[in-house]
Amino acid sequence: MKAIRISIYVVLVVSLVSVPWIATEIVTAQERESGGTVIVDGLNGPQGVLAIDDGSIWVIDVGLGGDREVEVGGLDPNTNEIIRATYGNTARVIRVTLGGQPQLVATLPSIFLGSDIVGGARLALLNNEMYATAGVWQGVASEEALPDTAAVLRILQGSVLEVFPLWRLEKEQNPDGYVLESHPYGLAAGPDGLLYVAEAGANTLVRVDVVNRTAEVVAVFEGIPGPLPNPYRGGALESDPVPTGVTFGADGRIYVSLLPGFPFLPGSAKVVVVDPNSGRVEDYATDLTMLTDLRTGPDGELYAVRFGIFTDEGPIPNSGAVLRVGPGETSRDIITGLPFPTSVDFDVNGNAYVTINGSSVGVPGRGAVVRFDNVANLDAPTIRFVESATRNLQEPDFVAGCENLPDHDAVTSALTTIVGGGNNGGLGNHVWATVVDRDGVACVITFSGANRGSQWPGGRALSAQKANTANAFSLPRLAFSTSNLHSATQSGGNLYGLHDSIPLDTSVAYGGDAAFFGQTEDPMVGLRPGGWSRAGGGLPLYSETGSLLGALGISGDTSCADHIVAWKVRDTLRLDHIPAGVSASADDNIIFDVQADGRSLSGFGHPLCGFDEEQMAETLPAEFPIGSNEAGNQ
Repeated sequence: MKAIRISIYVVLVVSLVSVPWIATEIVTAQERESGGTVIVDGLNGPQGVLAIDDGSIWVIDVGLGGDREVEVGGLDPNTNEIIRATYGNTARVIRVTLGGQPQLVATLPSIFLGSDIVGGARLALLNNEMYATAGVWQGVASEEALPDTAAVLRILQGSVLEVFPLWRLEKEQNPDGYVLESHPYGLAAGPDGLLYVAEAGANTLVRVDVVNRTAEVVAVFEGIPGPLPNPYRGGALESDPVPTGVTFGADGRIYVSLLPGFPFLPGSAKVVVVDPNSGRVEDYATDLTMLTDLRTGPDGELYAVRFGIFTDEGPIPNSGAVLRVGPGETSRDIITGLPFPTSVDFDVNGNAYVTINGSSVGVPGRGAVVRFDNVANLDAPTIRFVESATRNLQEPDFVAGCENLPDHDAVTSALTTIVGGGNNGGLGNHVWATVVDRDGVACVITFSGANRGSQWPGGRALSAQKANTANAFSLPRLAFSTSNLHSATQSGGNLYGLHDSIPLDTSVAYGGDAAFFGQTEDPMVGLRPGGWSRAGGGLPLYSETGSLLGALGISGDTSCADHIVAWKVRDTLRLDHIPAGVSASADDNIIFDVQADGRSLSGFGHPLCGFDEEQMAETLPAEFPIGSNEAGNQ
């Protein structure tokens, strides 16, 4: 198997060097000064980062596979069993602006291949249009690849357009003469107006004309001497070269980073120079290890990413780095201590943006982009990265009290508008809504119908339970909707036991005069109803400053429709400034990945409800983006 498989080693990596999702808050002053700044987290295997001139940072991740089974053929290199693959649009392209919340731009195909996930790879801006490399395909699978897979894609708001399927080029030409495999990875915009792709599967450098939608091979990379016979190269004692990054140097020449395949010997990687006319390849920098990206900084220097150092005992923890690349053996580390970095890019001021935990797709939400200031400066000292320091960001203020939340009239207006507008799936029922503050105190109970009998009476207490749960198990840095807790709290789930943790106070939920239910004088207002729910419809509420104010609960229809209504109501109330989440769009959206055997691929899935809510929910982050009350085109 020729392609780069950074995430094949996820199980090994996570078991050996697992770092807590939220690391300890106790760090030294020195660590705090040198740890970098997390600008976006909650990513699922981030592979590429791109800083563009408008100040925004773009990131692409591999996703979490999907719920559609697909035949790919071949054996899993870790288990030697036939690969059972699943497929879905869970890879993401995300845009981050200064001081703003991450915005989902588009989703891409993601394939779960037994112990490996492949999805989005790299991004490049050409003529003010965004392009991406994504996916992998092999000849053992089928003649035709899945849509938008093993291809160069144009990224649009909310969708993608296939520019050129590189699998076709590999299938028709097989330039290196070995296994038929296409895995477009590294990507760069050339000064000639063309895209250049480091084809990690085909072991080639490819040039793509996005206007005429054509592609041609520029260079074929030879194998790297290795200690083991390679069955995919006729038993030769060599590793596949595996090109991973491509960039144009300040001298106008094309540079490509190579990551030789298994057994990932330290010192076997290198950076080469490619003649764009003849395809001739020459060594430039040698004695390097596991290079996954290559960039030209604003200072004109070359910079590369080392994924890590592997020994006979496995990977050395936090051995990833960013290097300043020099000719021969003169390269040196300038950012060290990184946990499995995959990509680097620079803004015009020389600040570096690095994706970390790019292999941790086995633990959704572990990936992040970290900024390191003043890196592209020859006089800048080496930076030691300390992951715990980046987690020690200033905690948003703790805010409790109903005065910080929308009042009864505001919630009722938003609810009746959303329910009356329809297109929420489910049965089309009227619903109840409850808002609780950060201490779990009920602030608002209301309904969308003409009176309290227009919706299921039982929905009142259920909406309070959903609001209480979303508030009780969300944090200023990580949002959980009640839908995210369905599979996680089942037997065998990673949050099993929470479902028995908070009983409903029935004296609060059912006390008082029913004539006031849903009114400003509802007898539940000012009290703590408690209660637990793992059905969709409960969402935490975040202010523009990042403070977690409480939560909203919706009940009265299918749990999927309740979630959709809650999402739209929260958007209308402008309380959706989500810090991070476990869904494919890095928020607390509902996840539909529960398999026929009841297992959730992500561990945070929710069952289908049967009224087309899956398609409706998938479009929520694009049509009602987090951090905005304006639908679409954010």
